Amino acid sequence: MRRIFFGLAFLLLSFSAADARDGAPLPVPEAPPRTQDAMDKVPDEYIAEAGAVYDECLASYTMSQYYNCECLSLAFLDARIENGPSVAASSLKQGLSHMCRDAVGAAGPVYQSCLDKANRFSPGTDPEKYCECVANTYVKDISRNAPFLDSRSMVSHEVLAYTACDNPDDRR
Repeated sequence: MRRIFFGLAFLLLSFSAADARDGAPLPVPEAPPRTQDAMDKVPDEYIAEAGAVYDECLASYTMSQYYNCECLSLAFLDARIENGPSVAASSLKQGLSHMCRDAVGAAGPVYQSCLDKANRFSPGTDPEKYCECVANTYVKDISRNAPFLDSRSMVSHEVLAYTACDNPDDRR
């Protein structure tokens, strides 16, 4: 388990995702320098807990679209090490809700949802171009504002994206 988790951590720190806005690399959160000796002192329970956070993130449709699951699990591990076993895992997770945001995964579903509405577009609208605008604007807005992720805020940001693409002069 320890080797798999730290293998994932190495991969996370070795590669960066492409930013949906302009192809520039997204910043990868800097991990504090860790020596193998220091990591050997981390209890197996902490590592297993961080692995469970990773699995939970990947299994959640919403979380996997809006968070970098590897980053989130490493941030959880850091928080667990810092706070020790007396703090509930749910409290640690709640404290991390603003970290490791990566809304790029939401672009595909937003784009597809937009295409599904193409029969309602104004005549002459290029569905692919318009929906690309909506998806990219949505991702930029979510990434910039890091709202609390619930259906109400996601719909609100999606409406803002549609509005911005309907009125290119108002685009953020």
